[in-house]
Amino acid sequence: MARAPVRFNFRVQLSEPGDKIDDPSMAWPDTRKTVEIGVIEITEVVPDSDAVERVLIFLPAELPGGIEPADPMIQARSAAYIVSYGRRHQ
Repeated sequence: MARAPVRFNFRVQLSEPGDKIDDPSMAWPDTRKTVEIGVIEITEVVPDSDAVERVLIFLPAELPGGIEPADPMIQARSAAYIVSYGRRHQ
């Protein structure tokens, strides 16, 4: 970040009929269309990163209204993230 922002380009792979959307262990073929949905740039480090982390904790199951996860592992991952966060900040 001293020379330039860190950039993350976010892309999604679109399913086709017959693709398993509820089993994350099943990879789809590379022929599936991908679409860029956005870019995140990190431009600076916040002075109190620990306090900011507490506000910005990522929970995969916290989804906007109208979006339901097809992958049952999302609930398990959210529970694991909370435990992991607690262990790091004891």
